[in-house]
Amino acid sequence: MKSRVIILFVFISLLFTLGLVRVFYLQMIPQQNLARLQKSQYTSKISLLPQRGKIVDRNGEELASSTISYSLYVDPSLVKKPKALSKKLSKILGATYKEIFDKLSQDKRFVWVRRQLEPEFMEKIKEIKDPSLVFVEEGKRSYPNQNIASQVLGFVGIEGGGLEGLERKYDAELTGAKVSILSKRDAHGRPLLVSGQIFETSNDGATIESTLDKDLQYELERQLQDVYEEQRAEKAMGVIMDPATGEILAMASYPSFDPMVGAKSNPENRRNNVVTSIIEPGSTFKIVTAAAALRTGRIHPNTKYFCENGKFKIGKRIIHEADSQHNFGYLSLAQIIEVSSNIGSTKVAFDVGEERFKKMIADFGFGKPTGIDFPGESYGLVNKENWNEHLLSNVSFGHGIGVTALQIANAYSTIANGGKMMKPTLVRKIIDSQNNPILETSPQMVRQVLSPKEASTLTLMLSGATQDGGTGTLARVDGYPVAGKTGTAQKVDPNGKGYMKGAYLSSFAGFVPANQPRFTIYVVVDNPKKNYYGAQVAAPVFNKIASFALRKKGFMPTFMTQTSLPAPKAAVVKKAVAENSIPDFKGLTLREVSKTLREYGAYEKSEVQIIGTGVAYNQSPLPGQPFKENQKLKIYLQSVK
Repeated sequence: MKSRVIILFVFISLLFTLGLVRVFYLQMIPQQNLARLQKSQYTSKISLLPQRGKIVDRNGEELASSTISYSLYVDPSLVKKPKALSKKLSKILGATYKEIFDKLSQDKRFVWVRRQLEPEFMEKIKEIKDPSLVFVEEGKRSYPNQNIASQVLGFVGIEGGGLEGLERKYDAELTGAKVSILSKRDAHGRPLLVSGQIFETSNDGATIESTLDKDLQYELERQLQDVYEEQRAEKAMGVIMDPATGEILAMASYPSFDPMVGAKSNPENRRNNVVTSIIEPGSTFKIVTAAAALRTGRIHPNTKYFCENGKFKIGKRIIHEADSQHNFGYLSLAQIIEVSSNIGSTKVAFDVGEERFKKMIADFGFGKPTGIDFPGESYGLVNKENWNEHLLSNVSFGHGIGVTALQIANAYSTIANGGKMMKPTLVRKIIDSQNNPILETSPQMVRQVLSPKEASTLTLMLSGATQDGGTGTLARVDGYPVAGKTGTAQKVDPNGKGYMKGAYLSSFAGFVPANQPRFTIYVVVDNPKKNYYGAQVAAPVFNKIASFALRKKGFMPTFMTQTSLPAPKAAVVKKAVAENSIPDFKGLTLREVSKTLREYGAYEKSEVQIIGTGVAYNQSPLPGQPFKENQKLKIYLQSVK
């Protein structure tokens, strides 16, 4: 009996000793497993979105910004009456009872109930006074100008990531650093509230200063909507560039979309068609044919081609003019551009040859990306195989080749910029949340596509296309010289080979003022129903956009209009002393100078340089002297007040 008592005593003492050792071990020696267990039981890790950076226009006007919103989460283990709470929340949030009840019934310690709530919803939910409901403060993307520039800006998802446009391209810079916080809990697992149940984020994203001009963007979109509705078109698109820098001042398609609803909108309306869609350019492409001709050095603006009186057979096919009434005989290269002759362009391309023509196309950047800082840019489609005569003919007037609207605008900007091609860009600078520069862009020249002489000659030819007798008269802007070209292309059938019957792309590309270009503008109207010629549909849109841009930005008229002249001028033809002599340009506008040069052969025999804006007041050589081969002719203009 005594031995049993001793054994029991020893056993109990041993257990007590082991207990003391265990307590000492747990209390005095760090235990990582216990720390993790404690942390999981008494804290919750919550990832919060930082304040997303702004996107502003070139003048600092907000295009995209972030506002404060409140996101609601729940700890289902703390919900005492899930049915009653589900009814209350579903009524406030406009959700179904089942949707809320399923969230409150999950076997988790953290479930989002609703992200990015407006303050009024938060106040109503706080009135419920349920400790299982907790709010955190997050940034919510907003677009203060609604649909303006939506296809350029893109939109963000519910998690705050950029999904399209600049929001996607510069998502890392705009997002900033994601913030994770630990929500402490008491012994019963209830959240220990901070600042009235609201946690705040930091490490905000950078601000992106775009090249866009909000005023020009608004006007471009307004005009595209007007022509879309007036012509009952499928869509319309346009772009405005600064030819000297390559900066995109405005870019849009219509119909557009509301970036606030983002992924719920029509995917077709979210596309930035200027950059991503491939089209056949039609006659706006003829200026590439003319550029290739000038590069040969033996073809001049006054070089004449027989245009077959409206019908030209190539193999088994016959090439016609766009209009059966336009059946031309002999036309000069300049006239081919002015009246937009398909057969004339074909003859020029045949004279240039396939390889030289292909080289010109490649130098203008067709078939390659422009490198614009925007996701999803299309390259276009250029047949790289050997061309037969029929394909060479088609491409010469803008069929059988696929381009983007941006590529056409960039080509015209190259002509406007003295032959220098600039890289198109949408972003000027990026500044972090501490106002430190992350990125600053500067104009980047891609290559010298044309000589200054070739670019100047093409500019004069394009100016002729907007004069009386040219196809682009409706694009003229009162008081300013306009250089541009109309385009009318049959629309390719997307569901098969060939073209859609009765469907066209109407376009106009050009720049203003022609002698000192500030804006390159390209407009395309897809399948207009009332009219279909570019001269009737797109040229008037160019006129309205260019008029707004010039006057809004304070560019003074460069010449007096005919209606404001004090007295009628004598006919230009009477200013020439002799058939082969240099005319007197004094008192003529740029448009009239261009017309005179064509009439007297100066295109072919001289290198013409236009200096200044307004009305001609001086020239070198003086009038009356004979033209000489490779004569350098300078014409000085000044503004008329």
